[in-house]
Amino acid sequence: MALPPQLKQRYLARLDEVIRKGEDVPVRDEQQVGSYNYITKETRYRPKKVVDWPTFVEWRTACVTILDQVVPQQSAHRATIDAFSSLGNAPDKLQFGISFLKAIREDLKDDHLNDVASEIEAEIAADYMGQAERLLSEGSTGQYDHVPAAVLAGAVLEKALRTKCRQLSPTESSTGSDGRPLRLNSLIDALKKRGVYNELVAKQLRAWAGIRNSAAHGNFDEFNREQVQAMIDGISRFIA
Repeated sequence: MALPPQLKQRYLARLDEVIRKGEDVPVRDEQQVGSYNYITKETRYRPKKVVDWPTFVEWRTACVTILDQVVPQQSAHRATIDAFSSLGNAPDKLQFGISFLKAIREDLKDDHLNDVASEIEAEIAADYMGQAERLLSEGSTGQYDHVPAAVLAGAVLEKALRTKCRQLSPTESSTGSDGRPLRLNSLIDALKKRGVYNELVAKQLRAWAGIRNSAAHGNFDEFNREQVQAMIDGISRFIA
């Protein structure tokens, strides 16, 4: 799923900053032993480029932090990112790291890092929400035709929250200690604890979960058509 424009620009700016820091890492010449003649006792030295170790470690750590944030967990680049923490401080390794950052920045700028699975899920979710909207608009006021729309919208919300659990780093488990999938309210609470949203948003999500549960359990008098319409509109904005 494509990043919001402001967040994308913030990541691009951070990548630019880390790239500049990589290009500024000091590289100096050192004389190292090239050979030693045991007969003449003569030592010959050869020049070697050496990257400043403390500065390199700081830069390497910054690389891992930003790359972990912008590259999806399912990306083929994750293996390279995982190996970044053990990247040596030879000049060619430094250049590799800088070039890799530049390539990732271009992919991010052109939206090539989007999680394809998430994009597919988003398309499906939008289709289901459209179906829920049609169920509601084609129904008859005074009847219970709005009930299926509430159930469908609630199912979309639950799937979106489970997907969010998977996308977090580290991931958030969407199953309980008994191995069963967490219920909708438990998912809401788990993601709130992770700081995905605040209590105000969590209250709204719980309200929608309440409508879905009432619809699923046949308690049709606990909600009305207008509440289902607001639920559909709200969930559509939330998953967007």
